[in-house]
Amino acid sequence: MWQKKQNTIIISTLKFGDLYFAVGLSKKGKIIRISLPNTCLNDVISEISDHHPEYHLSDEHLETLMKIARIYNGENIDFNMELLELDLENKNHETSSINSSFERDVILEVAKIPYGNIKTYKEIAESLNTKGYRAVGTAIGKNPFPIVVPCHRVIRSDRNVGGFRGGTEMKVNMLNKEGLNIEKFKIKFDKSIQKK
Repeated sequence: MWQKKQNTIIISTLKFGDLYFAVGLSKKGKIIRISLPNTCLNDVISEISDHHPEYHLSDEHLETLMKIARIYNGENIDFNMELLELDLENKNHETSSINSSFERDVILEVAKIPYGNIKTYKEIAESLNTKGYRAVGTAIGKNPFPIVVPCHRVIRSDRNVGGFRGGTEMKVNMLNKEGLNIEKFKIKFDKSIQKK
């Protein structure tokens, strides 16, 4: 029985259009990891199970997955951030996907970027009172909650969209769906850059 294993998580999957989505949750119902969409079901499961190998497949979180899929497809939907497992204490139980308070602070700062807006890695670092721009970039690259914590809205200072775990084309596609104009991998309009 999966309930007997302390570190076992629940993975739910959903096919939305041509893409599969997956979300991993703790037994307490907190989201510990969200996969980026993929055309292969096994790949979205593996993106979560590679970090949390003890899992049980269940359809009980389809409503959450539907929201994630709709956000990915450009809908401006409020997502309850309290559903995300941001508690470092759970690291002892190996269900946390956040490794440090710095990573958590970066995730929380990125989560503030509104729909259709962008910030630079430098702006995120400055808002956290650090000059560790690369450390911020590394933390964003590890974001366990892509789509709902919009790491795709963080770009380079030269307005180049920058890297993305799902690939640059996926990042450009997500930004385009939010109404941002991108040409040759650069944000075309300065008005979309959020200033302090």
